[in-house]
Formats: sequence, structure tokens, C-alpha cells
Amino acid sequence: MLIALILVVICLVLYLACRRPATLPPGVWGLPVVGKLPTTSVDLCTQVDQLRNTYGDIIMWRMGSQINVFLCDYKIIKKVFARPEFSYRPEYFTYSIWAEGQMLGIIFGNGEAWKKSRRFALRQLRDLGMGKTRLEEAIQYEATCLVHNFRQHTGKAQHLPMSVGVAVLNIIWKMVADTRYEMEDPKAHKFIRLVQDVCQSLQGPVFIFNLFPILLHLAPPFLKKKLGYYTLKKITSEIIEFVSEFIEDHKATLNPSQPRDLIDHILLEQKSNNNTHTPTSYDEEMNMRVMISDLFFAGAETTTAMVHWSICYLIKYPHVQHKIQKEIDASFPKGTLPYYSERNKLPYLEATIHEIHRIVSLTPMSVAHSVTQDTQLEGYTLPKGTVVLAYTESCHRNPLLWERPHQFYPEHFLNTDGSFKSRTEGFMPFGTGRRSCAGESLAKVELFVLLVALLQNFTFTKPPGESITTEKDPNVIIINTAKPFNVIITERQ
Repeated sequence: MLIALILVVICLVLYLACRRPATLPPGVWGLPVVGKLPTTSVDLCTQVDQLRNTYGDIIMWRMGSQINVFLCDYKIIKKVFARPEFSYRPEYFTYSIWAEGQMLGIIFGNGEAWKKSRRFALRQLRDLGMGKTRLEEAIQYEATCLVHNFRQHTGKAQHLPMSVGVAVLNIIWKMVADTRYEMEDPKAHKFIRLVQDVCQSLQGPVFIFNLFPILLHLAPPFLKKKLGYYTLKKITSEIIEFVSEFIEDHKATLNPSQPRDLIDHILLEQKSNNNTHTPTSYDEEMNMRVMISDLFFAGAETTTAMVHWSICYLIKYPHVQHKIQKEIDASFPKGTLPYYSERNKLPYLEATIHEIHRIVSLTPMSVAHSVTQDTQLEGYTLPKGTVVLAYTESCHRNPLLWERPHQFYPEHFLNTDGSFKSRTEGFMPFGTGRRSCAGESLAKVELFVLLVALLQNFTFTKPPGESITTEKDPNVIIINTAKPFNVIITERQ
């Protein structure tokens, strides 16, 4: 009798543990402890699409003991991410590794420290020229240097030169550290590879430590190595060290009456917050390093990836490339570059850039948010700590919002008279709400000016006998970079 009672209790406990609480959105609950892990044979977006077909626009999926909620509807995402209780980041290993276990910086920081860091960085970057003419002139200069470099790579099948990344980095470096590198500088190339390596590492099996943080303490060294733990620690340490060199140099050369860049302004802010007898705290030092790393990591890799995607699509659709070149030639002859305020003269280019953002969905899933308290969401109750993600790609390919959701179609952003059609419904390449991309205005100007300079001077084609694909890498969940492709760069006469 006692054994039967024990078995009943065990069965009841297992039933309750395997049963999704009724207050949660519909979705996948899985087994106790492990939940249901994503399969590696199909990309995450496809798996969420399949769940969406069954459960709708708000999907719950428990991975490990972590409850994740995927939002697939534009209006819901926009409304939810404007709420302060959805503005935290989960304390993931891959988020806190940048600050030795703390949640610091602009991307992964939390609480008042994050608010202060973001506000301060945005204010200083605006003062240093972001959104102003003098920064656009710096972008035009880098675009001209990029054109000169591309002339050395014409006439042969090759990958796009690494100088694309150097040009983008130089624009950020100028504001952050008052520095620029030549297009073939090995130090710049090394940093670009580090950023690429960290993106690749973050999209690998190291993510398992986010779902099962106990493995950080229990996993033996050989398992940590296999899951990429040591690789990620090494790369992030090298990036922080790279940034630290600039900071230490700025400390030695700081002139309080003539701040040169963002690092100088941060150092002066630290001095004003501390009296002369109180040294800057370790947390302040670490936050500065992470904040600068965030700007390089988020700003450089995303814009570089968008230039690559743009060239990829223009090779695949040469009639679009030729139409853009004709439009540029009519308004901006060789040797002249537009300011962003003149983009109304290039409506087809502007529409094409927006369409590439839409069809590519560079960040198909948002960076994870976490709720700070038990929270109501569209009639459901999310317990404190629930991870919430915006499925951006689903909005960008929603057939209710787009005429040809799965096709490359610049006309999505054109009026019938050929003028550019600015629209926001279902379109959010830079995110939305309190955690939207801080560098959106800079990224828009960069991509616009760089593409004008390149298309004004060159035509891009695929090598004979080779194909080019716009299919995304199924392993990508953070930054959707184009698969490597060869291109022939031909200078226009």
C-alpha cells in the first residue's frame, strides 16, 4: 500500500513538473530540468516559425529551467519593449563574460548603471558629431579611402577586401579614440578578426552555459573546452585588452581643457565624480572598457555585414545595381559624395537599402530581454526572470504587411511615383523601445555614403561559372552575416 502511494505521489509530481502552468502563453514546456532544447539540424528561426503556426504570435518555450517567450507580432513587440519592466537583460554567461561576471556596458548592462552609461555615451557622441555634418565629412573621407583601396583589387575573383571593415571601424575609432588606421594595417585587420571570431563563438555551443549556468561550476575542463568556454574567454579578454591600451594612452595624454574624443570625456566624467583623494573604482574602470568594446562590437560588425549583404544582393540582381548607378550618376558625378540630407535625390538606393535590411533581418532575434517582476503580457502572467525575445524576422516577412514577403523587392519602399516611401509598420531593423540600437543614426549614414561611393566607382559581378547565394547560415542566431562569396570588382569609366 505504501509503495503504491509513493508511486502515485511520484507520478503526480512528474505530471505537475511536465505540465505547463496555465498562466503562461501556449508553447513547449518539455521535461523537468532540461525542458526542450532546440535541435541543431534546423535553424532556430525555422523552429520558432513552426511553433508560431501552432501557437500564434506569443510563444512560450522552456529551455533548461529557463522560460523563454518569443514575440512574433510587430505591434505586440513595439508595445511590450516600451515598458520598463521588459528592459533588463538576463544574466547570461555570454553577456556577463565581458565584465568578469558583471552586467555592465551599453548592450548588456542593467539598472541605473546602464541608463547612465547609455545616456552619457549618446550625449557625448552627439557632441562629437554623430548626426552632424562634421561626422559625415569623416565618413566621406573613409569612403574615399575605401574607393582607393578597392582600385587595388579590381579584375580578379576574390572575397570583398577587409578594408570594408577598416573603413567602418575608423569612423567609430575617430569618435571614440581620435584614431584611424590605414586600410591594410595589420593591427586593424587583427581587431576585425577578433570581432568576427567572437560573433562566431557566441553562436556556437557555448550558449549552453546560459541555459544551464550550473555547468560553469560542475563541467570538467575538457567539456568546457569542447563547448567553447575557453575560446570565448580568450577572445573577449583580447578585445578588452585592445581597448584598454587606448584608455591607458588617453590617461597619460589627457588635457582637461581639450577633450579629443569619447574616452577623454569618460575620463573627465570620472574625475568630476571623484575627489582628488578617491581613485576611480574598479567597476567604473571595467564599465568604461566594456562600454567602448560595445561600441566597436555592435557598431562595426553590423554595418560591415550590411555592406557585404548589399554587394551580395546587387550582384544577384544586376538590374537593381545598374538602376542605382544610373540614379547616382544623374545627381552625384564621380568625385562628389552626398550628405545624408540629400538622400531624397536617390530614392531607389534608399528603398534598396531598406529592402536589404528587411529581407536580410541582420538580427533575426533581438538580444534577450528579461522581466524584472511578475508581469502581465496580453492576458498571460510571466514570472520574474522570464526571457523575452522579439522575433524580428517574422515581422519582416509577414505576408499581411508585405506584398512579396519572401522576395527581394525594393518597391516595398517606393511610392507609385518613384519617390521613397517611409514606413514603420512591421519594419524594425534597429530594434524598438528602450533597448533599441543606440547607433541607428550613425549606421544609416555610414551605409548610405559607403554604398554611394562604391557604386559610383565600381560595378560588382560574380565570377564566370560561380553562383552566389543569399541564403542565410542556419547556425546564425545573433548577427546574420552573408555566406562567403567571390566577386569581381570592375572600375567604372
